[in-house]
Amino acid sequence: MVQVKKIVLAVVISLGFLATLSAQTTEEKEPILYQPSVLIELFSSEGCSSCPFADEFMGELIHMSDSAGFPVYVVDFHVDIWNRSGWVDPFSDSNYTQRQQTYLKKKGLTSTYTPMAFVNGGDKEYAGNDKPSIGRRVHTLINTPSEHFLRTGAAPVEGEDSLTFAFTSWGNVDSCDLRVAFVQKKINNMVTAGENIGQTLHHHNLVRGFYTIPMAANQGSFKIPYNPDFNMENFALIAYIQHQRTWQVFAADRISFKME
Repeated sequence: MVQVKKIVLAVVISLGFLATLSAQTTEEKEPILYQPSVLIELFSSEGCSSCPFADEFMGELIHMSDSAGFPVYVVDFHVDIWNRSGWVDPFSDSNYTQRQQTYLKKKGLTSTYTPMAFVNGGDKEYAGNDKPSIGRRVHTLINTPSEHFLRTGAAPVEGEDSLTFAFTSWGNVDSCDLRVAFVQKKINNMVTAGENIGQTLHHHNLVRGFYTIPMAANQGSFKIPYNPDFNMENFALIAYIQHQRTWQVFAADRISFKME
């Protein structure tokens, strides 16, 4: 319970900021364009020999973006398609495999592989370790003003192992979902079989929980379960607005937790 109190101190400011933004929405005329954000969805597996290179690149990208103050966010979905190749990925989830397959159908793609990445839900997929191509796409998007903007906040619910998650968005959100990924920032895991046998793999922003909420309005709140015994400094919530038909990502935001 001490840890919960510390988290409240860290994130209650975010909820206050949401209230301020909500007031601005009704009292001030909104600008047409907003600061852009970039969301990279990586599909990977510990049973894939190419994935450690994507893990390394994503770690570099997160570090560079955070250092420069750019809103570029990464979420790493571990799929289970390689679990019969000698190593069962302990972080894999068949729901994430289905998410990758749905992406392929949405984009008219036929090849399933890892590491695969989508940048802001675009029509082109990238090899997750393709630094030049992903770097160019991120550079273009982060310099292109957006018609959407998202701000989020969270705070523990007293007496419950859950967080209240709140959001406010700008721009048209008709036919959009709000996706929220509960990610573990860093995980090091030794692989004892399969293609990566003998390696200690270093994962970044690995998805440990994933939630989808249809957006009926530009603001709202809901509860997300969490374990109060976790070291929350190693976790974050990454939320993004995604169109239901095209799966284009319009805006993203991140909540990090700091113990005080």
